[in-house]
Amino acid sequence: MTQKETRLQRKEILNEKLSQVYESIMIGGTQCFLIRDGMVCRIDSIGGEYDALVIEYAENLELAKKIYLVKMETYFSWISLMKRRCWKQ
Repeated sequence: MTQKETRLQRKEILNEKLSQVYESIMIGGTQCFLIRDGMVCRIDSIGGEYDALVIEYAENLELAKKIYLVKMETYFSWISLMKRRCWKQ
């Protein structure tokens, strides 16, 4: 199994476990979860050199829809910026 297949399989396992505990909704084709106090979270996957699972949170459903529907280029630009800042410290 490739790293990508392993990462995506783990993402599915986490989504299944979360759906057993929290209400599941779809935002932009992505499974999200309504957690405590109206917060929303989702599990995402980043490939390439990062090869990571990411847990994203939003304070409420309205904000989640705005954040989770942002183009991925913007998200990767933010990660690159954060990576540069971390390496400088």
